[in-house]
Amino acid sequence: MHSENAVRPDQVPARPEIQALRALAVGVVVLYHFWPALSPAGYVGVDVFFVVSGFLITGILLRDAAQTGRIRFGRFYGRRVRRILPSALLVLAVTSVVTAIVVPPAEAARWFREILASTLFIENWTQSIESQQGAPGLESTPVQHYWSLSVEEQFYLVWPLVILTGVWIASRFIRPRMRVVVALLAVVTALSFISSLVLVGIDNNLAYFSTLSRAWEFGIGGLLACVPVALGHERLRAATSWVGLALIVASVYIATDVDAFPGLLVLMPVLGAAAVIWAGTPAVAWSTGRLIAFGPVLWIGGISYALYLWHWPVVMLTPYITGRPSETPVMLLLLAISLLLAWGTTRLIEDPIRFGVASHRLRTRTIIVGAAAMGVAIIGTSAVAANALSEEAENLACRSSSP
Repeated sequence: MHSENAVRPDQVPARPEIQALRALAVGVVVLYHFWPALSPAGYVGVDVFFVVSGFLITGILLRDAAQTGRIRFGRFYGRRVRRILPSALLVLAVTSVVTAIVVPPAEAARWFREILASTLFIENWTQSIESQQGAPGLESTPVQHYWSLSVEEQFYLVWPLVILTGVWIASRFIRPRMRVVVALLAVVTALSFISSLVLVGIDNNLAYFSTLSRAWEFGIGGLLACVPVALGHERLRAATSWVGLALIVASVYIATDVDAFPGLLVLMPVLGAAAVIWAGTPAVAWSTGRLIAFGPVLWIGGISYALYLWHWPVVMLTPYITGRPSETPVMLLLLAISLLLAWGTTRLIEDPIRFGVASHRLRTRTIIVGAAAMGVAIIGTSAVAANALSEEAENLACRSSSP
């Protein structure tokens, strides 16, 4: 979904299992939103995304630290901007326009407040606060799913500093750099996991949306990035890969108690994803290799981020456009539209920005300026619209209650 991928779109991915995990993760999330009976706990796909992201991003940071003895924050966050913002802001902008046109003022005001929160990457905390106030269900706005993107970006404000702290401690006390970094990452991961278990028993919604209680999932992926690439032991790796996939799929049908999630059951998709990544693509006839390298699986994995962004606004906004609930034939059409939008966004927006021929520095500066301008526009528009629509809704309510 949101994680880095250094592979150009015209190349076969060096780690096809990563693309397969993305495809599986976005697949169960989309099915959960389109046909919940088929994927009753499809929200576990987000946990798979978190592990994948932690693995890839930590690997990038560790390689930077190993080569230079420091973290090049400008380069790191420049890559994050190019990867995340263009597609995310495009979907928010389109959602804003359609919301202003077709959604009644009372609902639109709340939607614009969440569009504002999503643009600022604080949607997870907005959802947490609303859950305390008895707000409607967790899927009540077309940008609800931006909570996970908010968690990820908040996490990556801190994670590079943790790694840099480990590098500093190692140099200060003359200790092996990698051992110190790994120990520090393990401590942070363990503390986050403990806080998650404690918090889920106190306030399930806060545990679900809190960056602090979700950080350990990225941490598991990050610790996995510190493990040498698995070589040899082909049969063990093949069996591990199948077990990992089975854990993820099983969690979709076992972790269905939302009030107890995330809890211990979240270990199923998290450890399942970690197992698949560790196993890689072993050269055994009965391994997961053919399934992982299957063309449609890699294609879905390649557009997974954009598909995650587009599918829920498409589902939420369609009834307001058509004036009626979306039945199965319509939902099939909406799935096709979501796939088309995801493919177009990946091909025309995401890939050119990440792999364009312009110089890296110019492209980064241009994208940062453009994304900042677009973000400011969405923030300003959302704030004004939310305020104006709230007043309009109050006026309409007053008129309807007048004799």
